Amino acid sequence: MVKKLSETEAKKVLGVAGDNTYNGQIRADEFLPELRGKKAIRKYREMRDNDSTIGAVMYATEQVLRDVDLKVMPANDSAEAKEEAEFVKSVLDDMDHTLDDHIAESLSNLSYGFAWFEVIYKRRTGPTERSDKKRSKYTDGRMGVRKIAIRAPWTISRFDVDQQTGDVKGIYQDGSGYNNSNYIPTRKSLYYRTTTINGDPAGRSILRNAYTSYEYVNNLQSIEAIAVERELAGIPVARIPAEYLSGDATAAQSGFVNNLQSILRDVKFNEQGYIILPSDTYPDKDGAPTNQKLVDVELMSSSGSRNIEIDTIVRRYQHDIARSVLSEFLMLGGGNTGSYALSKSKTDLFLRALESYIQAIVDVLNKQLVERLWELNGLNYDMMPTIVAGDVAPHDLREIAAFLRNLNGADINVSDHPEVIQDLMDIAELRYDADAAPVTQEEPDDAQS
Repeated sequence: MVKKLSETEAKKVLGVAGDNTYNGQIRADEFLPELRGKKAIRKYREMRDNDSTIGAVMYATEQVLRDVDLKVMPANDSAEAKEEAEFVKSVLDDMDHTLDDHIAESLSNLSYGFAWFEVIYKRRTGPTERSDKKRSKYTDGRMGVRKIAIRAPWTISRFDVDQQTGDVKGIYQDGSGYNNSNYIPTRKSLYYRTTTINGDPAGRSILRNAYTSYEYVNNLQSIEAIAVERELAGIPVARIPAEYLSGDATAAQSGFVNNLQSILRDVKFNEQGYIILPSDTYPDKDGAPTNQKLVDVELMSSSGSRNIEIDTIVRRYQHDIARSVLSEFLMLGGGNTGSYALSKSKTDLFLRALESYIQAIVDVLNKQLVERLWELNGLNYDMMPTIVAGDVAPHDLREIAAFLRNLNGADINVSDHPEVIQDLMDIAELRYDADAAPVTQEEPDDAQS
């Protein structure tokens, strides 16, 4: 017989999410040692800043999401709810930086798996206050936000994780100067994370699947650069007397060989674009000089072409990198393949991913910023507004017009729904006042007709 679940047992935490997540280390469950701890942060930073494909993806993501309109929607249609919505708008407008700047910085969680921000609050007592803790454009006396300061992931030593529940309680940050360590609790922070898989507090970088391809591309590009240099300059070859290379060589002869090796290793068409050689030649049997030099150097070049095309391999791995972050459309047009339909489907998939990214940011702002403002100010939670993200992808007005014509043909009239008209005007970026009375044409009098 199955034992009935009791309330006491139902409230208990009986298991753990992952093997090592409880210790708070960054990517503690990662099976590759080079992607564990702070080494993972350094590697993802290298990938983001050094690779052109990854850099293009991250730049496109940042610029598109910076342009998304974030609106504050009141809890209901009451005057009090609209007033509280205006309060949240004023808080976001009264920070030391713009909201767009914060959105751009919060997107670093895509590269590193997480992004941590410390929220510094202030009392809104007026613009004449000398203290940053009180100076504000507003004089309502409420608690507002002075700034949302990022805490770089490479400065975070570990997470403070509850041993029983696995909840993240804060972070320990490497200090500077006299501070050996800083502790920032979650209740004073904004904590962005790409995913909560296995309960890993460090999340999972979207670049994780591109790591192998990045390493191969990095190595191949280095090999290609060396090969090009050798093809252009040639391989230096020196010919010297055999006695210089024998075990019985004198100290002077061995020193000459060492110096020549250094010269041959460093010779390039730049500052080291020359070699000085002795003019001595071999004597003939009678002791007379000949044209055979004692020491000779030449550049040996390869003949024929290579059987391996490195460019093709590099392009394949670059496609894999772009595909791993749903940005393969960036590679279209670089070769002989690609169509409009293929480009549109891949672009739409990328934009859908961006919608999920901006929605995750908005969820954190609502949960960890707006709710705490309500807690600090002791406000009515029934009147708490919600931050809503606008559309990421632009709308095709021709498609919308065709859809409205189809609705009209089906005897569906949208003019009776002002909220639908408002949405359509917002899509078209046109102003519309739903409360304004419609303008009607006056009928002519009988005397004038």
